[in-house]
Amino acid sequence: MRRPGRSEILLVYLFAVTIFSGFPSFAFSSSDSASSSTPYFVKEIILAGNKTTKDFVILRELTFRQGDTLKSLDSTFKKSKENILNTSLFHTADITWLADPDGIKVYILLTERWYIFPVPIFEVVDRNFNEWWKTKDFSRVNYGAYLYWNNFRGRNETVSLAIRLGYTQRFSLYYEIPFINIRQRAGLIFAASYSRNKEVARSTENDTLVYLKLPDEYLRKEQAYSVQYTYRPDLYASHLLEAGFRRIDVTDTVIAANPDFLANAQTREKYFILRYAYRIDHRDYKMYPLKGSYFDVELIKNGFGFLHDDIDLTFLASTYKKFFELGSKFYFGTAVKGKLSGSAFQPYYNTRALGYGKDFVRGYEYYVTDGQNYGLAKANLKYELISKKVVHASFIPLSKFATIPYAFYVNLFADGAYVHDDQFADIHGNRLPNSWLTGYGAGIDFVSYYDIVFRFEYSFNKFGESGIFIHFTASI
Repeated sequence: MRRPGRSEILLVYLFAVTIFSGFPSFAFSSSDSASSSTPYFVKEIILAGNKTTKDFVILRELTFRQGDTLKSLDSTFKKSKENILNTSLFHTADITWLADPDGIKVYILLTERWYIFPVPIFEVVDRNFNEWWKTKDFSRVNYGAYLYWNNFRGRNETVSLAIRLGYTQRFSLYYEIPFINIRQRAGLIFAASYSRNKEVARSTENDTLVYLKLPDEYLRKEQAYSVQYTYRPDLYASHLLEAGFRRIDVTDTVIAANPDFLANAQTREKYFILRYAYRIDHRDYKMYPLKGSYFDVELIKNGFGFLHDDIDLTFLASTYKKFFELGSKFYFGTAVKGKLSGSAFQPYYNTRALGYGKDFVRGYEYYVTDGQNYGLAKANLKYELISKKVVHASFIPLSKFATIPYAFYVNLFADGAYVHDDQFADIHGNRLPNSWLTGYGAGIDFVSYYDIVFRFEYSFNKFGESGIFIHFTASI
């Protein structure tokens, strides 16, 4: 693999601008001929713009190799470009080629992201921004700082060190090595964290969390450690095997308020974790997909009887997502997700279903629905209001931030779910478990660089309640 010279880079960029602007160029094949049955021998692959990223990281994502003979350049290059962008290492990735007497030279033109983020932390601790906005209670925020070093050593490794203070005092360390062997298929992840709180959600009553707080005492302390082995046999499938340990300590005050908070009314719960996950990912852009599909399945074992752990719980969870381009700037996406639990009794601290993270029915942002088993379905119809554009902000001194892409989408959506709870539903007046949940509405999405997504939605739930809700991730 050689580096292109300056004159060669300039030539390729000029040709790339020409061809991507819609004008034919004598040095390039047109789209029609590039998709014809004429074979193209890949004589050489030349990378430009990856000042930090090692060549092998990029070449690992390509659907072709040097020496291959390709029948269709357009589809091959398009999929390779999507794979490169889905590493979250680059702002842009363009693939083009020049004809040669005995083959073609493929040029991959890259713009790297900013990889080191020593930034302050300011985050709300409620389940979502909308719940926090009801009170605007700044005592319920975390502050601190973290160092996030993506693409560490130019090998797509990730190092993260975080110190959170405020509502939750949490210290965490994370190190991911995606490749530990020559074939670039196996990897390792190490993680450790310690946290403590003066306030905990002691129970769920009337479908909302009820909190317990003592200003001078830490009610909950938790430590977690894990090591994960990853295996990626091809570009789109991956396996993960995790072994970990977790310990939770609470005060007598918490157990007095809810004897089922931890197992056997104890103030301590410790157990080993074993988790296996399998994933197939064919989405065009992981952070905001418009086309493709995604599937995963997880088997989780929390606690083992022969190790005398405090719990012995088994979970099976799976997700399937499908995205379609309908034409005329319309897109459709749908997702189904489910979780099944073993028959063992689950302490309150280990029982979660909907209302946490991204698992919720839109229109129920102010509620939680706890249970041992659940199914969730989502559907979105999108219209591309403003297609992807780029603004060059000359007043920003850092070039990696000065180029700002953005796009807007309007959408209609409908969600449905069912949560089964045979432990706590009848105790605290919770109406949502063991009943069908439906929500629907309309919204507008703003998508920008560094995986930024802002969603503004107006939703309705089955109680006839409605409101405007804000989210910071893709809906599906």
